Amino acid sequence: MAKGPTEQELELGPGDLVTKWPGIGYTRSQELESMGIRTFEDLLGLWPRRHEDRSVITPLGMLQDGETATIQGEIYNAHYDAGKKILRVQIMDRSAALTAIFFHATWIRRQFREGYHAVLSGKVEKRWTKITMAHPEFQVLAPGEHPYLGLVPIYPLSGSLKQNFLQRLMKDVVPRFAPQVPDPLPQALREQEGLSNRAMAIVHQHFPPDLPSREASRKRLVFDEFLRVALSVLIMHQADPNAPGMIQNPDGVLVKKFVESLPYSLTPGQIHVWKEIQKDLRSANPMARLLQGDVGSGKTVIAVLTMLAAVDAGFQAAFMAPTELLAEQQWLVLRNFLTPLGVEVAFLTGRDRGADEYRAALKEGTMAVVVGTQALIADHVEFKRLGVVVIDEQHRFGVKQRAKLSQKGEYPDMLVMTATPIPRTLALTVYGDLEVSRIVGLPPGRKPVETIHLTHRERRFAYQKVMNAVKQGDQAYVVCPLVGGDEEDTQVKAAVDLAEGMKKVPGWRVGLLHGKMPTKEKTLVMDQFRRKELDVLVATTIIEVGVDVPNATMMVIEEADRFGLAQLHQLRGRIGRGDKAATCFLIADAKTDQARERLEAMVRYQDGLKLAEEDLKLRGPGEILGMRQHGVTGFQLANPLKDLDLLQRARAAAREIIQKDPRLMSKEYHLLRHWVREALEEGIPAKVLH
Repeated sequence: MAKGPTEQELELGPGDLVTKWPGIGYTRSQELESMGIRTFEDLLGLWPRRHEDRSVITPLGMLQDGETATIQGEIYNAHYDAGKKILRVQIMDRSAALTAIFFHATWIRRQFREGYHAVLSGKVEKRWTKITMAHPEFQVLAPGEHPYLGLVPIYPLSGSLKQNFLQRLMKDVVPRFAPQVPDPLPQALREQEGLSNRAMAIVHQHFPPDLPSREASRKRLVFDEFLRVALSVLIMHQADPNAPGMIQNPDGVLVKKFVESLPYSLTPGQIHVWKEIQKDLRSANPMARLLQGDVGSGKTVIAVLTMLAAVDAGFQAAFMAPTELLAEQQWLVLRNFLTPLGVEVAFLTGRDRGADEYRAALKEGTMAVVVGTQALIADHVEFKRLGVVVIDEQHRFGVKQRAKLSQKGEYPDMLVMTATPIPRTLALTVYGDLEVSRIVGLPPGRKPVETIHLTHRERRFAYQKVMNAVKQGDQAYVVCPLVGGDEEDTQVKAAVDLAEGMKKVPGWRVGLLHGKMPTKEKTLVMDQFRRKELDVLVATTIIEVGVDVPNATMMVIEEADRFGLAQLHQLRGRIGRGDKAATCFLIADAKTDQARERLEAMVRYQDGLKLAEEDLKLRGPGEILGMRQHGVTGFQLANPLKDLDLLQRARAAAREIIQKDPRLMSKEYHLLRHWVREALEEGIPAKVLH
């Protein structure tokens, strides 16, 4: 008989820590926490990756070779071979016998007790009369215990957590705590959208009685995910509906001088986007615009125009980048652009010489433009009249950072930029009412980068091509792989080892660049590479954004299958920035279908948006966008491509709710208000929902 809940268990609520549950000690709690699970409510949201249909028990005598089946029988022998570290468990029913084989599985030896019954599910191997299953899913039944059949949940695992443990835990926890979780959706909205209540949806997502019930529960939970994000971003961007914006001067003297000073004309794509931004800058409403542009499309020029419009109007402008290297690269670019116009540019990363002087100048208003890292949002950095905020590579910042920089001024105009294209369905969801602009096309003279996938056996060909290019005066990048463990540490070691090896090649001047080098050393290496004092730069992924050396025409990416599509595209964007043809070699022996598909997409497509759509299909939205960076929980079940109809319905419902009650103050939206505040965490501007 299964034991009932203890008195202590009955007193627990969804918000209690999972450590209070019997059987969850320190190790298991740490492994659960690594998956984002601290409370029972978190545990309820650990959705199964899939369900296996174990509704039919197949007699052992009827099993066929190669089929996946569920069987039940009595354990009559369990033998562990310590030398080979193999556990063989023999099961029998009235028709035949089967041997389950487990490798390196000392942790389950004691579970298989002779005389007990077990349910196994896995792939069958049948050779004559010998039937085996390798590493099947299993449930050992205590005397009197009935097997769990039907649609059985298969959960994601971490560390030493086992599927059997999670299934048993969820079987106890889900029915007990799901009914205690408040339903944030008003009944009228649930009825309007034909949605079940949340408690039932949670239970059926874990333990559905049938497939239609599972789909109905998924519909409700996906709608919830979309609605929560949509409400969060709508509220986030309405900090004060009556906020007085700053009217900038996009027709000012500095703007005109800058355009005239450019050695080239703006592309049609840049002109189109600049017209959209000019309209925002002339308006009294604060600008909130996302600027998408493929690598090398000219986003920085648009950012400079936007900042100069503020300076022309008597305001200050701040440009925030995610890393010191990128901030420094952008500072050098902006300084080259603006110094001839008489505009000094400050550089602030928190530990630079002159930082105190820069901070004083910003506070007094004698410094109009500053470039920096997150040091710009520190409490001791103050502005006199901050008019424009530009955020570069915005996906690396959370809502909290963007909001803090914005709050340094009185509702400044904000331009957030990304070279990581976001499919429209995702952009609509994540950014809500943030206006989205995209620079289409590249500057004249740019040629597509030829991309070639080579196996490890063929990698000599890539380095021979690099050597030939170097002899002709070109330069090259070699990007080191992600090896595993601490990504940065392993990349650094790989980069150091590879650079040392390449320095032995006669005639090659090899430089090394990685994130753990001192700032001055990184700057020196990049300057040497720019001045053509180095032929090859061996680097980690620190170079994926912001590095602009037009003479670099070759790139070799080692172990390219370990990188995501967006990262590969960013890395490839470091070459082909001049008027010469460029080639990117992807070195990899792809071990999975998904890795092969990523590499094939890189070879086939140049367009970042197309690659982003491919990435979305391959990996799903949460991982691509890093949704937690936005201050809202990522998509777990929802997929904007698959669930576009639900996405649009949730966004429409969110707009209707916000129009009716902008701050969710009514009794009807009390639970919804708490739910959204929870999602926004600390990233929400101070004036919202208070």
